[in-house]
Amino acid sequence: MGCGASNNFDFKYDVSQQWESARKTIDIKRHRNKPVIKRSGWKTVRIFVSSTFRDFHAEREVLVKEVFPDLRQWCEKRRLHLVECDLRWGVPKDTTSEETLRTCLGEIDRCYQDNIMPFFLNMTCARCGWIPNDSEVPQSVKSEYRWIGGLSVTEMEIIHGAYRKDNPNSLFAIRDTHFLESLPDEYKDDFLDSNPVAEHKLKVLKDVLSNRFQADRVFTYNCSYGGVDADTGKVSLDGLHGEFTNKMSNPKPCLKDFSRVVFKFFQERIAEQYPLFEGKLDVFEQEKEAHEAFMKSRCTVVLGRNEILDKIANYVTDLGTGMPLILTGGPGSGKSSIMAKAADVASQKASGGEIPGGGDVGWHVFYHFVGAIPGSTDQEMILKRLLKELKICNDSNMPKDYEGAAQLVAGVLSNPNSKPVIILVDALNQVDEEKGHGTLSWLPRKLAPQVRCIFSMINDTPPHVTLLARPHGPLEVPVTPLDVPSRKEIVLEILSNYHKKLDPEQMTCLLSKESSKNPLWLAIACEELRVFGDFSRVTEKIKSLADDLLDLLGQVLTRFEHENGGTLMIATLCLLETSSHGLLETELLSVLGGDVSLLTPSEENFSKLKKKEDSDVQPIRSQPLSAAKWAAVYRALRTFLRPFGDSGEGRLDFYHRSLSKAVRKKYFHTQDGSEREDVYAFWHMVLANFFENEQNVDRKVEEYPYHLVKVNDTDRLAKCLTEWPVFDHLFNDYYSSQLLLYWRKVGDYQCMEGHYRKILEAIDKEAFGLEEYCIRYEHIAKLLVQAGEYTVAKGYIDVALNIEEEQLGGRPERLVELFALYGELYDEISKLHDFIKKENIKDLKPCIEYFRKSVQIRETLTGDHHKYKMGISLMSLSFTLNTFFECGGDNTLDADDAQEEALEHIEKALTIFQELGDLGKEAEASMTKAILYDRGSDEQFEWYNKAYEQCEQAYGSNCKLMTRLMSNIGIFHEDKRDFHTAYEYFVKWYNVSVEVFGENHPKTTSARNCLEEPQYQRIKAAIEAGNEA
Repeated sequence: MGCGASNNFDFKYDVSQQWESARKTIDIKRHRNKPVIKRSGWKTVRIFVSSTFRDFHAEREVLVKEVFPDLRQWCEKRRLHLVECDLRWGVPKDTTSEETLRTCLGEIDRCYQDNIMPFFLNMTCARCGWIPNDSEVPQSVKSEYRWIGGLSVTEMEIIHGAYRKDNPNSLFAIRDTHFLESLPDEYKDDFLDSNPVAEHKLKVLKDVLSNRFQADRVFTYNCSYGGVDADTGKVSLDGLHGEFTNKMSNPKPCLKDFSRVVFKFFQERIAEQYPLFEGKLDVFEQEKEAHEAFMKSRCTVVLGRNEILDKIANYVTDLGTGMPLILTGGPGSGKSSIMAKAADVASQKASGGEIPGGGDVGWHVFYHFVGAIPGSTDQEMILKRLLKELKICNDSNMPKDYEGAAQLVAGVLSNPNSKPVIILVDALNQVDEEKGHGTLSWLPRKLAPQVRCIFSMINDTPPHVTLLARPHGPLEVPVTPLDVPSRKEIVLEILSNYHKKLDPEQMTCLLSKESSKNPLWLAIACEELRVFGDFSRVTEKIKSLADDLLDLLGQVLTRFEHENGGTLMIATLCLLETSSHGLLETELLSVLGGDVSLLTPSEENFSKLKKKEDSDVQPIRSQPLSAAKWAAVYRALRTFLRPFGDSGEGRLDFYHRSLSKAVRKKYFHTQDGSEREDVYAFWHMVLANFFENEQNVDRKVEEYPYHLVKVNDTDRLAKCLTEWPVFDHLFNDYYSSQLLLYWRKVGDYQCMEGHYRKILEAIDKEAFGLEEYCIRYEHIAKLLVQAGEYTVAKGYIDVALNIEEEQLGGRPERLVELFALYGELYDEISKLHDFIKKENIKDLKPCIEYFRKSVQIRETLTGDHHKYKMGISLMSLSFTLNTFFECGGDNTLDADDAQEEALEHIEKALTIFQELGDLGKEAEASMTKAILYDRGSDEQFEWYNKAYEQCEQAYGSNCKLMTRLMSNIGIFHEDKRDFHTAYEYFVKWYNVSVEVFGENHPKTTSARNCLEEPQYQRIKAAIEAGNEA
């Protein structure tokens, strides 16, 4: 791009008028104080680099290769992602004037959005750069940025990014023009501007910078010609790391080091704006603000939905029914906008005391938009934020895990004494169920009278099915297709924002399409028409729009490929689609910054990825993709991605599941709709290789094992699972479901034990620490017990106990854990027997012995942790004593004495779990109490039912406790000689065991053996034959 023409007459006046126009737009009210942002978690920081292009190659090399890598490393220690935006590098030559201006100014807008005040670096010397003619600037750009007339692009960036708001995060580096004296003549054209207005414009610019900004934000540096870079052919400059004397208007010596000054300035400003707080930050309050911002952005235009909004309003104001209200509809039907409007109206009315039934305290309105911000799909975080907002919990007494939070929320929502609350959760079907959490286990079957729950979801998804299956089903409000007047109003509203409209014939043509009843289809169609440049062919364009949501999205993706990045666009879409939990922007930029030719699925490229996998050399991550290339991709996809600016984490994922389906259809499926497994494998391998050496353990655990499973790379998966940070992240004291699931992908549990044994044997105990070494043995032993590898688990407990007693002094707080683990081991072994026989006593006696030892020590220890563990040991001891009673006892313990002791212990356990508010463990204790009653008695059935309801409420249907309940209730019906009902429960026992433990676990084997008994085989055959009678 060359310099625009300039009038030779009185250009000095023109320049002064241009700056006078900019001066009139100065925001004198904004940001007198430097912004300070409290944060939790990761935040993305953007540095916008502004300069002319050809003459600042050397400085950009220093920035990209030295300053920014060092600054990025410093930022990561403070949980900050650094993204530099250097849009002078990589802007395509065929880019239109409007695209260039919108790219530059739009990226600064994005910096404002993400960081309040952009982190802004300008470099200026003797080139003015491109000055667009008036005809080159579209009216739409002039209307949006009124002050840009006659300015160079660099001046525009300075005015927009720093001048108008006196941005405290802006730094200006002025290269002293004396360096030109050392520059050979053949290179001076790259460093001087031929436009006659340039010299004066630059003089005015430098004066403006000195007058507008404080001295510490404008510095001058000197340098000299350093030859030509042999690789790039670009001029190199010496002295960018030396000391420079200010030779501008200030005669005083001013020593400046370009790289040091830039690094130091942004380090100080980032540290000041995003301080590293020592105390714990309130992440829940920040999430609330993020959801409020999303709500406000979505509730402005909700047309044709008054009837649905009225039904929601009536549900809120009428007497409580004890049931939730659910909005159901297909993807893109407008549920989120309706929920946002309902939340906004409810919030306003609640704050004004306009909703009846709130009593003295009034109604609290809680809203959550699943998928709106990173982390919003996490059930545990949703529930904990609800508890915090209702002031049920604070940081000190917040439940430690999902189960605890779910139990507490269920109690609050069913308690008639709880504070009146209206809960709105949008896109409930997108809540993350992968962690094994029970579907809606936190939602009681009957709400308290002063509780209203409003959810939106897609039809026939798990939460929808779960709610419909409950005895008291929800009040369901379907989100019906838009009527024609509403559709027309939406089109007018969207296009009028861009000063565009359709004539009656075009409007009829658009609304005649069947898919125009879908708000998402209509919004996308309007956007396609908005960006279509040839008005004379608009009618033709409307006719070409696919009359199906996924097909229309496919057309949009094709356009994006042609206009916004080609291979990079396809790679971005495929990487996001195959990721487990979305990707951080920094992760995407790093993957995309490599050899683009390798980002195309092919046998050759897959072989290259496999070679990288097999190499012992640790891969070096690529330089990030240039900001200009990424800006083109991001600008196109922005409306389809989950927004992340409010939370600042920088994670990207598809906002609409419809786009995910469209991506799969276009890039992962054949013409006949079948999946291309080779394409999936390629992209999973790309991400597996990328995350292999990820230092952020949270991200590594989220992504790396997932991709290794997808490409069936069991060797690397086993290696990953034996890394202690990964193990610690996945290990769970109660049941390590995800860790065991991954090991089942590797092989059997014997294989798992072998890998951990090798790791433990290779540990240097002195360097590792004997205490830590002992705990590792204990944890592996517990994992093996969970896996059903009881014999080998005992050997690990023996090692840990020997170390504790012989070398660590036998500390009570550690011995009690090992004795309890021994008890748990023998307890699990005793439960494997299909029938209760006298010879089972040999396994019961050590179980009783170790649980008694643990209880005896636990009674001397204080705190809720030991109280909780005491309840577990008492419950297990009670169960074992009852089994001992049913075996008839022996000469060491009379059967009746065992039964009496069992009843005493279970009552204590129930009391403990009730005091702790642990519904899940109370359910287990209730089941144990049922077992103590006479077999087949009404009391036993009553307590089994109670335990089932509590378990369903606490954990959901697929959990370890449910397997035991299904087995025991089946035995109850067996004792009643109702074998058909018993068979139904034994089938459930087997199915849940497969889900929870896996096909080959001993517990699953027990369930399978039960179903293979002759009488149940006969029932199965009768059912299959259809003559059950």
